[in-house]
This record gives sequence, structure tokens and C-alpha cells, in this order.
Amino acid sequence: MASACQFGRNKPLLAAMTVQGDETGRREQVLAVAEQLVIARGSLNVSLNAIAEELGVSRSLLYVYFDSVPQIIDALFFEQALRLDQLVKQMRDQHSDFRPRMLGLFHGYLQHLVERGHLIHLVLRERHQDSPLQPQSSRLFRRILLIIARDVSCELQLAPRGAFVTLELLAAIPEALARLVRSGAVDVAVAMSTSERLLAAALDAMEVREA
Repeated sequence: MASACQFGRNKPLLAAMTVQGDETGRREQVLAVAEQLVIARGSLNVSLNAIAEELGVSRSLLYVYFDSVPQIIDALFFEQALRLDQLVKQMRDQHSDFRPRMLGLFHGYLQHLVERGHLIHLVLRERHQDSPLQPQSSRLFRRILLIIARDVSCELQLAPRGAFVTLELLAAIPEALARLVRSGAVDVAVAMSTSERLLAAALDAMEVREA
């Protein structure tokens, strides 16, 4: 895992990047630069001009791969959602019991946020405004949430709405710790152990016990 010092915002973004290579490689370079700009600014308000300037290419070259910034954001969101979907499947395959399954899921979620930042949050924040998401991305993310929420609902005997609220509260723990790691305030190892302790305590407190 990358250390916190790699996430400094004052460093040039991919300064040594070149657009030499095959078409897939060039497309991935565009996505990588766009993602770093979004995370560094904490906003989806980036322009094709800014991406092109960071890459050191003309704006017209970007149109070979993407028509607009929303299309780039959607591609980034979909790729990260796929990673989370794989994490959910992995935890369900590895753990038959709810508690280790949830702890493993949030451990992986924290790792993802430390490595990639909070792009998904920035996108979802815009969902009631001008969301850049295409139907395929929205469906995938909703499916992931439904799978986890159903697990929480069944195990903790909660109504669907209560399960979603509980899931949001639990997710806030790794989300807050990831921000501290990326800011350099907390070491990754400390964040991981703290997240596990807090989540374990929360799950223990919510566990359904026979009367």
C-alpha cells in the first residue's frame, strides 16, 4: 500500500507522464490525470483544458477518447464501482459469517479510499444536480448497496431504511480515517487498526441477541 506522503497536493500531477503507447494506454493516462485533478481539487469542476495541460497535449487529442468531462467522470466512477463490486463478492465468498464479512468489507473499503481518494463521494454529492453518471454506472452502484444493505437488514433485523442508515453510519468510519491518512495526519497502520476496533465495537453493540 502506498504511504501517506505520496498523496501531497502540492506536487505536480503525473509530471513525467507521456501519451506515447497504445490507445488503451493513452485512454488510461487521461483517466489517471483527470482523477488526480478531481481528488486534488475536491471537486468535479475540472475542464478538458486542465486535463490536456496536465498531460501536455492538445485538447483536441482528448476528444479521441472522451466527448466531455462528465463522460470521463462516469468512466472513473464505473471503474471504482467495479472494484467495490469485486470486493463485495470476495468477502461473500471468503466469509460465511456476517461479522468477519463486514469487517473485511470495510477494511477493503478503507484501503480503496486511501489509495484512490473520495471520488465516488464527490460524484454522489452531485446526484440530485447534474449527475455525470450513465445508467450502467448508477445501476451497478445501486446493486452493490442493495447487496450490503440486505445483509445488514437480515443480520441485524432492521427495516430496509434502517439498514441503509446503519450502513452509511458504519461507512463513515473508514471514510473519515481515509481522509486523515491522505492528509498525512494519521499513519495507514493506525487508521486500519482504529477502523477495525471501532467497527467491531459498533457491530457488537448492534448484534441481535436472544431474549
